Amino acid sequence: MPSAPSRSNLARPGRSRGHGRARFAGLALAASMVWLGTPCVGQAQALFFTDLESGSNRGGEGDNGAFVTAYGRGFGSSQGSSSVTVGGGEAVSYPIWSDTRITFQLGPAARTGDVVVTTARGASNPLPFTVRSGSIFFVASRGSDTNGGSYARPWATVVHAKNTMTPGDVTYLMDGVSQTSEENAGAAVAIERGGEPGRPLALVAYPGARTTIGSTALEYGVRALTNEGTVVGDWVLAGLVLRGQVSAAEIGGFGSERWRVVGNDISCPVGDGQTGCFAAALASHVAFLGNEVHNVGTQAPAQPSKQYHAVYFTTDTNHVEAGWNHIHDNATCRAIQLHSSPLCIPDCGPADTTGFNQHSISIHDNLIHGDVCDGINLATVDPSRGSVRVFNNLIFDVGRGPSPPDGDANYAGIYVAGSTNNGPDGSGVVEVFNNTLYDCGARAFQPNSVGDEGAFARGPGSPGLIMELVNNLVLALPGEHYLSPSSATTLIRGSNNLWRGAGQAPSNLSLNVEADPLLVDPASLDFHLRPGSPAVDAGTDVELEHDHDGVSRPQGSGYDLGAFELVAPAQGIRRGARRIGGG
Repeated sequence: MPSAPSRSNLARPGRSRGHGRARFAGLALAASMVWLGTPCVGQAQALFFTDLESGSNRGGEGDNGAFVTAYGRGFGSSQGSSSVTVGGGEAVSYPIWSDTRITFQLGPAARTGDVVVTTARGASNPLPFTVRSGSIFFVASRGSDTNGGSYARPWATVVHAKNTMTPGDVTYLMDGVSQTSEENAGAAVAIERGGEPGRPLALVAYPGARTTIGSTALEYGVRALTNEGTVVGDWVLAGLVLRGQVSAAEIGGFGSERWRVVGNDISCPVGDGQTGCFAAALASHVAFLGNEVHNVGTQAPAQPSKQYHAVYFTTDTNHVEAGWNHIHDNATCRAIQLHSSPLCIPDCGPADTTGFNQHSISIHDNLIHGDVCDGINLATVDPSRGSVRVFNNLIFDVGRGPSPPDGDANYAGIYVAGSTNNGPDGSGVVEVFNNTLYDCGARAFQPNSVGDEGAFARGPGSPGLIMELVNNLVLALPGEHYLSPSSATTLIRGSNNLWRGAGQAPSNLSLNVEADPLLVDPASLDFHLRPGSPAVDAGTDVELEHDHDGVSRPQGSGYDLGAFELVAPAQGIRRGARRIGGG
């Protein structure tokens, strides 16, 4: 029988310490390669999402309309004879074409319909796109705010563009553009108005450009301000470098809806406080997709507070999709935190109209590693009001400690606290399925272990709220825990999970698989399954169409366990598959 993982063959590579924080050193690139690897032979390309979901096919550079960036995998390292069509009409140019990202310009043939990538392997799954009216502007370091904002006569500043656009407009920021001085309220860019449903305002990096908003000298990079009588929503922020002393981007506000934050580089190296480097409050229908959130708090004078997080969906933020993000090497407490905090409006206590449990949450296909406390913390959720689903995530080296300076926290891969700050307790089922977790909860090895360390954890609150574990794959190091010792195990149910490395599987779960999962090379962060793995076809049907790589599920007679499906070479992505996520 294969041996259990040991500290010699599954050791944490390259550990280093700074301010007492243990971190994976030099593994960000390797981890990115796991997520962005070459698709398996025989798999058609998969489209995950686009930055813009609507735009004009006229105006802009060459009068050929908006540039759109599509993210996925399997497109090929160069275009060759491949193409993108929008509503059946082919795009006119492709300034960027890589295996995981294509930027194309719509052109006059584009029509409202589906974005489809066609290569020698066939056509991808479709993503919807709306061709509509709207102006296209440009900002360049050579420009002037007295210009008209055209490609030939661009504006000079992001602030002028933000203040001049009207609903439906897109502004592209050219290479070298930066806004690092304060506009208002501690922010480099203060957003005080919004677009309209179906006609968002968009700030987007020009293809291949590096553009920066914010700095570590300013509290905020981008900040939405809520003024009386105004609603700030219907915005797209895409392809930008966002920086802040505390928050690189803080969005939301009363009545705020339809934010699309896509493909940004987000960091707050000196960050600390009671918020997140990315924070959304009082917001609804937030799409946080394909962002890299990294090195948050790693240069702070001291270890950040347990109330400071890399990505934070807070007060009454619902209908959230957080997918395909790479959140790594942060000194924050949690990588992704959901916690609805009351704001005492109009008064604290029973009269408060804020801080209710959150719902309609989809957290999927993220790569999360290198954080002090939890990888994903669902503190205040109520799936009875709208599904709460966590799936296809790859999570490792989280819950490593040490304890934050303001007290202990929890140290799990995925944690459901069951907390309630206002209104009724959460109830229903939090669905946690087809995730791969490795080396979670190493805080257990440090002095004064608190018992809240493990791959999964369930707090004691909200007795009608069930954490359901299905089709997950957990690889622990000896001495780590599958479920935190403090977990309320009567509130955890599930089946068809694989457990390896920390002894017997949890007895409160059924149809456990206790065997070496035969991963390709977990010590080098390749968590794909090898042929013959006991995880293959061992899952139950969860109506999930794709894995973390975009490979169609199931490939065999049943669903595979964990985030990755073992590829059957003759099969490909289903045509017409629905888009994962939403809520």
